[in-house]
Amino acid sequence: MNAPPHDGGRLALMLNELRLPTISRLWREFAERTDKEGLPATRLLGALDEHELAERAKRQARSDASNDTY
Repeated sequence: MNAPPHDGGRLALMLNELRLPTISRLWREFAERTDKEGLPATRLLGALDEHELAERAKRQARSDASNDTY
């Protein structure tokens, strides 16, 4: 099954609307790499999701640290 390629501009808008800044920043680079290496889409999505979760955890930790009062 060959899915049509996504419009990059539309995808960027959707990622912004979904508040996925890390995926929005990395998806083009990761997509090019997986296309070149012939890797499955699930690997691309998994890698992007892992980065998004890691960045969210970092932001949350910084937020928690700045909200700590002594």
